Amino acid sequence: MNSGQHRTFLDYTDRLVVVTGGGSGIGATASLALADAGAEVIVADLDFNAATMVAARIGGTAIAVDVCERSSVISLFTSLARSPDALLTCAGGASRCPALDVDDELMFDSLQLNTGGFWRCAQEAARRSIAERRPLAIAHVASSLYAGPAPGLSHFAAAKGASTSLVRCLAQEWAAHGIRVNAIIPGPIDTPATARVWDEHPEIRAAIEARMPTGRVGRTADLIPIINWLLHDSTEWVTGSLITVDGGWSVAP
Repeated sequence: MNSGQHRTFLDYTDRLVVVTGGGSGIGATASLALADAGAEVIVADLDFNAATMVAARIGGTAIAVDVCERSSVISLFTSLARSPDALLTCAGGASRCPALDVDDELMFDSLQLNTGGFWRCAQEAARRSIAERRPLAIAHVASSLYAGPAPGLSHFAAAKGASTSLVRCLAQEWAAHGIRVNAIIPGPIDTPATARVWDEHPEIRAAIEARMPTGRVGRTADLIPIINWLLHDSTEWVTGSLITVDGGWSVAP
């Protein structure tokens, strides 16, 4: 991963952007791209060491945050000098488990992270934005699995479905405050998390690639043009949108 893997489209000079899950995967690539575009980036992640490494590369600020804990999320947003111009929520994930073996704890944990994590960050960012009367753009990285099928990941799909529904609800309720809320719906993306699964089960990646109209899984850099566009204030009339970026996965036979 390096800044040469993406193109910068819109200028973010003097913009403050918070990226949760910014220490790896999509969040890390987005942090690099937004910094290249001129943004001051807050790299927020549960893994503070990973966040620090990304922040060091871009001259940004690393902050440890547990999006499952309200107090941690509050601390993140109150530590900022002002309300952010944009929030990108990438924190999420789940381990594979057959639906019959998903217990209440696993389902709860998935909802806490993938739905609750987005909700807490969006809510606290919105509260500060409204208090300071500043506009805010929120983009949530959801998943194409929200629409199913998702063998082995029903708990993750359920949580991403809930967070995707929240995007549209919040967009409607907060529009009057100058807050936009949109979602990126990625298909199969090669990240450190998916790579671990695919390394153990190469047949899964082979099956995905065989079905993909574009013949390959996605790269984190494939999402950057849409992220850059959605978070920029030039797209002030775009809210409540779910934008699919999946290489044709959702229309494959």
